[in-house]
Amino acid sequence: MMTKKVFITGANKGIGKEIAYQMGKRGWTILLGARDESRGLAATDELKSKDVDAIYVHIDLQKHETISAAVKTIKSQHRDLTMLINNAAIPGDMRKPGSEFTVEELREVMETNVFGTFDLTQQLLPTLEANKGRVLNITIPIGMSDFFNPFAYKTSKAALNAMTQSFAQNFKNEGIPIEIFAIMPGGVTTDLNGNMTGDFMKTVPEAGKLITDIIFDGKNHNGEIINFNGNTADYNNGLF
Repeated sequence: MMTKKVFITGANKGIGKEIAYQMGKRGWTILLGARDESRGLAATDELKSKDVDAIYVHIDLQKHETISAAVKTIKSQHRDLTMLINNAAIPGDMRKPGSEFTVEELREVMETNVFGTFDLTQQLLPTLEANKGRVLNITIPIGMSDFFNPFAYKTSKAALNAMTQSFAQNFKNEGIPIEIFAIMPGGVTTDLNGNMTGDFMKTVPEAGKLITDIIFDGKNHNGEIINFNGNTADYNNGLF
């Protein structure tokens, strides 16, 4: 069976690294994207020690030149790329009320979570189209909640969700053989939230399994934003 390749951003730790491990154990070659070279190489070595075929690719979603360099590497050395997983994200201050954010603070989060992710996805579309590939965006619910209201993070993911569905509509209408979808894994204990724990929180392995189970369920999820419980977000009717 031909080895398939996936590029995962922010895969040096947390959910990204767990997805890399679980896909790698299924025989996929992992292009491990990370902005910190030492951490990226350490994560790559760790995956290799677990019999995962992993290759480090430097990328910083706040720096266009590194995005273009990563795409150039993929186009020249990994033209058979069949999947992009946009996992990398920064949270901003998750406790500060939205009205107290500065424009600069909001812009920093949007730069990584939206603009950098858009830039990377757009540049890789020709490669993915040639290979009838897939794009997965890791996201969150954006509805009102008394328990979870991180302004900049939620705002950025709302934009990412809109991008997911808009791209999906275009791909469908224009007959472009790319599937794009998103998964909301729910609360997960990671560095992003200060390693928060609780009955409602998943471990990183649990979240990785949830995500990879959907990736490999054999279904076409184009345009879907899938919640951890299997429900699909329906923004036209105010769900999620």
